Amino acid sequence: MKVCQWSEQEFARSAAPWQELLDRSDADPLFMSWQWQWLWWRHYARVLDAKLNLLAIYNSGDRLVGLAPLCIRQVRHRGGVRAARLESLGSTWRHAVSAFSEYLDFIIDRDHVEAAVAALGDALQKDRRWDDLVIGYTRRGGAAARLADSAVGRAGHVRIADPLQAHVATIPESFDDYVRALDAATRRKVWNHRKKLTRPAVKFARIDEIDSYFDTIDSFHKSRWGARLYEGAYREFHLAFATAMARANTLQLSRLMVGDIPLSVMYNVRLGGKEYNLQLGFDAANSAGLSPGYLHFGYSLERACTDGVRQFDFLAGQGRARQYKQDFRTRGEELVCLQLIRSTPLSWAYRLYDRWKRAYPGGERDAPACAAVVERPHG
Repeated sequence: MKVCQWSEQEFARSAAPWQELLDRSDADPLFMSWQWQWLWWRHYARVLDAKLNLLAIYNSGDRLVGLAPLCIRQVRHRGGVRAARLESLGSTWRHAVSAFSEYLDFIIDRDHVEAAVAALGDALQKDRRWDDLVIGYTRRGGAAARLADSAVGRAGHVRIADPLQAHVATIPESFDDYVRALDAATRRKVWNHRKKLTRPAVKFARIDEIDSYFDTIDSFHKSRWGARLYEGAYREFHLAFATAMARANTLQLSRLMVGDIPLSVMYNVRLGGKEYNLQLGFDAANSAGLSPGYLHFGYSLERACTDGVRQFDFLAGQGRARQYKQDFRTRGEELVCLQLIRSTPLSWAYRLYDRWKRAYPGGERDAPACAAVVERPHG
């Protein structure tokens, strides 16, 4: 195995080999796609003052068998300690300045996982530039978890932090069967309340309408949460990504209309046989007696079922008051942040912090006044 570092120019030209490798791997089709990773880097590299560290792994026949999309940036720990962090593209762990990504990992050919991870671990051990390595919101059983169990992980301190649950629904061939399997309250909001709508229609965005659909989500978001969502680099990133998906005929950006009035907007993408829900916004002020989000999910699930899509990923996160995604007969997919700490001072500090957390699971409210916390709180 040979590990090479790609330049930004090589990254920009790698869409075809990247996708070909992705198809031979178990990495996520959306968040580990070239489009998501490249656009994320293009829009956030300068914001983060980060340096690209994209590692490509080749076998003895010079075939690409692995990719580790990483970058190096300076981070500040509690107490003012600065350190060099090697981090997965798509992640700014505990520093909410970028578009949020899930299912992050390395992209490894299924037939070369063990050898490729070992080669990657050797390359990372030889690179003395970084103090800790973070893979944000990855599956416990992925390639990154294998790396944590390897020599590079054993040489330092490995932490598993900030667990999240993604929520994935399996859609049967018959949408009627799916609706019947829902509990009565959910079935009423998803299906029965359709009769309350006047001239309902689901309209999909043309490529020249993406901007206006995001504006509608923003108006709903501001009314409900007090602020716009799609602004600055975040808006530019999602406009670029949604446009790329529209050109590839994988974008499912839709409005649920009642007559001429939009009731909700849903931003979905279909990749790898799965439909992902990236964003939902609805008119909370003018939907008395209705659950616009449930209705729109119902229409989207029905269309996905008709089109032969068998998985619908609601991703992580929850509603304002409760975890509504469980209502759609979803299974949980646990995602965690892996942190491999190599720097000796940081390693000892985090070991002490982890012991403190085990001793005082209630956090600072249960700890004595002299207890030291070395890490910034989440968010």
